[in-house]
Amino acid sequence: MKETSIYEYYSFGYNYHHWRFNWSDKIAKRGKDDIDNYLRKIEALSLPVTSKVVMPLYQLREKLDEFGPEEKIPRDTAEDIEKTFDDTDKTLDAELQLKKVLFVTPKRFDVEKLLTHPRSLMAHGAWDQLSDTARTDFQDAAKCIALGLPTSAAFHLMRCVEGMIGQLYYTYVKRNRMDKLMWGPMVEKLRNKRNPKPETQLLDQLDMIRVNFRNPTQHPQKIYDMEEAQDLMHLSIVALNGVVQSVNKR
Repeated sequence: MKETSIYEYYSFGYNYHHWRFNWSDKIAKRGKDDIDNYLRKIEALSLPVTSKVVMPLYQLREKLDEFGPEEKIPRDTAEDIEKTFDDTDKTLDAELQLKKVLFVTPKRFDVEKLLTHPRSLMAHGAWDQLSDTARTDFQDAAKCIALGLPTSAAFHLMRCVEGMIGQLYYTYVKRNRMDKLMWGPMVEKLRNKRNPKPETQLLDQLDMIRVNFRNPTQHPQKIYDMEEAQDLMHLSIVALNGVVQSVNKR
């Protein structure tokens, strides 16, 4: 997915008539600038078919170097340039019709934070203490919520929280560690060990998320709606902040 401003398409359409016509009245410097801007826009707007069709413009652009900056473009060269634009126009029109714009609709969480700054959704300093995998999963979950993919968001959130429970487990359990780290057994082990151990409130919260969200998320028929996914993100943020705080205390 590539992010492109709608203004880019607006400005392209606004300037297109200027770039395409009246070449017999242009001087060489102006012509080179117009061709450069046109080709740059075709590339920026990801129009691969049109990019192939406009290839002759590159040669015509080089031909303009033969003239002085203020010299008027000769008639035959101007006609060749206009013909190239004419030949490209139908392809450009067809390819632009294939482009779709998807609007990111408002969510309960700030969309800009979901897309570009998910660390700001967590407690101060907590983000830097997440594992690399947990950070990646949280970033993906935030983007999924912003883009309207609630079930995918839930999947990544549960991976993120479960990964950090593993970090909590390794922080408090130093001997006789289990070979296979699983959410339920890890929390049970932490709950039953002698002090020091995580707060009961945190362990209860992690168990609640496991029973009500993590286990159902693994079921192939479970489909989340956007409200459920945002509720789960809120719970996950509280849990992750609690895990990081508990690890710091240890």
